[in-house]
Amino acid sequence: AELRLGDVARVELGAESYDFVTRYNGQPASGLAVTLATGANALDTAAGVDAALEDMKGFFPAGLKAEIPYDTTPFVRVSIKGVVQTLIEAIVLVFVVMYLFLQNFRATLIPTIAVPVVLLGTFGVLAMLGFSVNMLTMFAMVLAIGLLVDDAIVVV
Repeated sequence: AELRLGDVARVELGAESYDFVTRYNGQPASGLAVTLATGANALDTAAGVDAALEDMKGFFPAGLKAEIPYDTTPFVRVSIKGVVQTLIEAIVLVFVVMYLFLQNFRATLIPTIAVPVVLLGTFGVLAMLGFSVNMLTMFAMVLAIGLLVDDAIVVV
């Protein structure tokens, strides 16, 4: 089976001058950059690139290997984990602070339960409208929790 570059990529005219040398670990190399399309998921795209490289390795001539020297997905994973941890800490802190001030378990549950319910609704609306859950939307949700808790306290 023949695999053409146009089958897996978009080929375009590039720079006016190609006077540069690409090296990887001191060896001559060919460099390619994969950029994320608007609205695409970075983790899914990286997994797709890895899978495509694994599929193509069987067609490589002897001695040729493909490597990814710069991968941003570990940063994305750590960032998402940090935002999720912040959300959990916010829920716990809301519960503790509300209980300390109100001294009433039932009244404390209202703002505490409001946070996960609203977040679930937010994820549902994002999915329904076709938006991706990315760092910007996650940080926006962390900021919106402050407004949500403030309004829930006023209701109590």
